[in-house]
Amino acid sequence: MNIGVVIDNELNDDKRVLREIQILKEAGHRIFVLCFGFNNRNYTTIEGINVTRIRISKKLKDFIFFFLNLVPAYEWLWCVRVKEFIEANRIDFLHVHDLYMSKAASHGIRKSGRKIPMILDLHENYPYAVTTYNWTKGFLRKLLSRPFVWHKKEKEYLGYADCIIVLSDDFRDVLTERYPELRNEKFISFPNVPDISFREPDKPGSVKIKIDKSKTVVFYFGVVAERRGVFDVIDVFMQLAKENHPSAFLVIGPVDKKDRERFLSKVNSELLAGRIYYIPWIDLSELSSYLDISDICIAPFHKNPQHESGVANKIFDYMLGKKPIIASDCRPQKNLIEKYNCGIIYPNSDEMKSAIIKLSSDARLRTEMGENGFRAILKELNTATLRDNLLRIYSI
Repeated sequence: MNIGVVIDNELNDDKRVLREIQILKEAGHRIFVLCFGFNNRNYTTIEGINVTRIRISKKLKDFIFFFLNLVPAYEWLWCVRVKEFIEANRIDFLHVHDLYMSKAASHGIRKSGRKIPMILDLHENYPYAVTTYNWTKGFLRKLLSRPFVWHKKEKEYLGYADCIIVLSDDFRDVLTERYPELRNEKFISFPNVPDISFREPDKPGSVKIKIDKSKTVVFYFGVVAERRGVFDVIDVFMQLAKENHPSAFLVIGPVDKKDRERFLSKVNSELLAGRIYYIPWIDLSELSSYLDISDICIAPFHKNPQHESGVANKIFDYMLGKKPIIASDCRPQKNLIEKYNCGIIYPNSDEMKSAIIKLSSDARLRTEMGENGFRAILKELNTATLRDNLLRIYSI
């Protein structure tokens, strides 16, 4: 079967899409991908996949997308390219990523003349998430980008799909409660679980910092932003520093532009000297090296509809690294961590602080929780055990 995958981004760095493609490829399907190729960048060939890249500058792509709700040129572009893609590769199923791509892909299918099913893969609760992005904030930006419109458009865009993939049963339940006409059978849950059959070897000398080994290291990996709760962790570490608690905070990830000045001022404060370490980014092949030098991992996301749509990649990365997790009480990650007893959930900053102190003082508990999470990944939470969830879509 010829399966077409449509993603309005670069393919090579999208872990979720690549995992799904691998499962489909191993099942014997022929995979064709339509995606963007930005700024004349050269991309590594992915074996066994036919990739068609729409060459465009990242700045122009972002500009066109920004105005999607005023002038739908973005959808016109994708509609034409999807039609051509389907015709050229005689696609039997179209697997489309992200809510906002649904209408363009559906119209592209219709214009191609091929009556093929469309699978819609939701990576997030987009109508809520888009209202939190910095590029939609401010009076003029909000007026032009109109992020609030997505709450009205969600039902229409979900309706174009024959099947919908979500990150969790929780998000499926939210959508079916909001739109009772969407049957449970239309949904498939496929979380961001890792592929344990392959793990990139560590790059030699990949750890770029020296950390005081007398301190317990709490590690956060990912985008640094207010909405992700990183500043809440920093505030707790300021309290711990005043109490001379033997702990340190390691942060790896890019900082949202709007939050950069505030973040760097805290990182460089005298109070946190020797207690907070920051690296703007690392290659994913280096992640296990930083997990190895950490004692505890943290997922401090603010509780909101976006963060309750599924469990983030980093949670599974932490579990694979055998680390105990301290996490906010967003429902999907709370359910997972409590089910497998691989960490501590907190509802507020005081409880976060207590969790850091508790795990810092109990190496045995850290090891036990870390091993619990690792066993859950090996036995249940991986692509090998959940692959059938994805593959049964293609029997509709």
